[in-house]
Amino acid sequence: MVSVHCGNRWGFSAATDEQGGEKMLKSMLGCCKVYISESRNRAALEGIERAAKLFSEAPIVNKFEDETYNRVGYTLVSKLAPKPSEDPCPLRMAVLAMVKAAFETIDLEMHCGSHPRLGVVDHICFHPLLGASLDQVAGVAHFLGADVGSNLQVPTFLYGAAHEEGRTLDSIRRELGYFKPTSSGEQWVGGPKSEYLALKPDKGPPQVTQGKGVIVIGATRWVDNYNVPVFSTDIAAVRRIAKRVSGRGGGLPSVQAMALAHGESVIEVACNLLEPEKVGGDRVQLEVERLSEEEGMRVGKGYFTDFSQEKLIESYLQSGLVKQTLTLAAKIKRWREEMDHSPACKDKKKKTIDQSMLLCCKLYISESRNHAALDAIERAARLDPESVIVNKFEDRAYNRVRYTIVSYVMHDSTGSAIYSPLQQTVMAMAEAAFGAINLEQHSGAHPRLGVVDDIVFHPLARASLDEAAWLAKAVAVDIGNRFQVPVYLYAAAHPTGKALDTIRRELGYYRPNFMGSQWAGWTMPEILREKPDEGPTSICPARGISMIGAHVAATRRIARMVSARGGGLPTVQTLGLVHGEDSTEIACMLLEPNQIGGERVQNHVEMLAAQEGLDVEKGYFTDHSPDMIIEKYMKLTSEDRN
Repeated sequence: MVSVHCGNRWGFSAATDEQGGEKMLKSMLGCCKVYISESRNRAALEGIERAAKLFSEAPIVNKFEDETYNRVGYTLVSKLAPKPSEDPCPLRMAVLAMVKAAFETIDLEMHCGSHPRLGVVDHICFHPLLGASLDQVAGVAHFLGADVGSNLQVPTFLYGAAHEEGRTLDSIRRELGYFKPTSSGEQWVGGPKSEYLALKPDKGPPQVTQGKGVIVIGATRWVDNYNVPVFSTDIAAVRRIAKRVSGRGGGLPSVQAMALAHGESVIEVACNLLEPEKVGGDRVQLEVERLSEEEGMRVGKGYFTDFSQEKLIESYLQSGLVKQTLTLAAKIKRWREEMDHSPACKDKKKKTIDQSMLLCCKLYISESRNHAALDAIERAARLDPESVIVNKFEDRAYNRVRYTIVSYVMHDSTGSAIYSPLQQTVMAMAEAAFGAINLEQHSGAHPRLGVVDDIVFHPLARASLDEAAWLAKAVAVDIGNRFQVPVYLYAAAHPTGKALDTIRRELGYYRPNFMGSQWAGWTMPEILREKPDEGPTSICPARGISMIGAHVAATRRIARMVSARGGGLPTVQTLGLVHGEDSTEIACMLLEPNQIGGERVQNHVEMLAAQEGLDVEKGYFTDHSPDMIIEKYMKLTSEDRN
């Protein structure tokens, strides 16, 4: 009995209620708030958001921007691994992509606003949501800090659970002068005044770049941000109010508060509610109103700068990817239940396996030297035991690896293919590859156009080429939409059967771009001249392009061309069969061996294999000839008589 598994890969399981709706029963979700010192430069914000969209499993569920503060806050939610790991996760990779985009498009020296900040990416905080622990998000924060500090060379300070001693955010800010305006009119203008820091960073260099500043990354329990507008221009008076509201000033426990100019006649009491379940926005509002009345000032209604935890989870579940996943999970669950309880379905699935209705996928990835990346890809493949890696071929000189994965394909009542575990397995491996490999840092002696360079599906045994093409097209849609990678289809997956080498020539695949016949980094234009079949027309240089196709394996073509049925040798029947890890046999039945014998078959196979660029070994008979059988029979019976 083979069972269909789904749900663990996504970090939650789905069930279907009596009305057919999906609901989330179990989840491990993490939230990340990314605060960036910019809200007026639309092109910069669009670039940051495009970077995040490359990781559709970590959607932006809220965006709060304030032009007066010249600051934007993004909130992302995603699934988390059960234990902290160095392996890339969607949330960490999405945030890192946003950080890189921000540094590329924003210059802190040109920035000004009425909100304090220490860097272009001023503050990143991770919070656990349903089912997740503080340790899980602290692990993500810690590894992100290492990414930013080491790879981007930006001084990085850790706080909360991400720091080994649990240092607080406000203590770092005080030591670095965060709360002191750098210009008149309660404004923060330009970059740091000195390249030397008063506090040693946890990650990254000790010197600060004026255009980038520093970054603070932490992990804490949930924090609410609540701002109350006070209609006044007396900053000193509102600072007194803010101090009396805060726990540090003897006011409300677990509340941090500061006064910030917000426009011409408004000063806000901006509050962090560290334990919002104990002291919430309503209580802060009443306290600010009471203290402002003592100062003779009017107060407006306060506001939260982000959704509640419940609203964030709801928004996450309404995102397209999660809806799609829940629907798929529910469908597969229904199929599994039907198989478990229906004799007909049990027989159908058993028949699928017994009759070898199998598909093979060869997945070519541009990496073989980074063992951590390969380990992550292979772990992703093992999430579903119904898809099996049957072979792995890696070449360090080429810096390229090929995985061969096999699984079954299922059909509906009309005989159309509807499901194969290969689809989700290949997507999980692609996600791991995109998360762990940067094409801009790759080099090798084999041409390539992408991290996931080529995916080709083959029918095995009784499966058909149409089924392989169906799966190729389904994976192409997923990769194009989910990872925003341009995808070109070829062979049976392409409407006109376009050949792989034709597409490669059009895209310059065969031309080395570096000395010594090497392919290094990415040198092509980011806008493609040839429109892809799926995905965007622009390229992310870190990911490149993917080719996806379907065709009959070369050995099966040879087998067909050798057989009488395929127009080859008369009275010969053939079948291409996998034989060991690196070879396939052309198994032949010679119906009239006196006319067409093994030697002629051997010569014909060698000729056809040479055209495919394949090596052929000497064939063998699986039984004796009739003459030898008679001779052996006579010998054995003669021995018995004696």
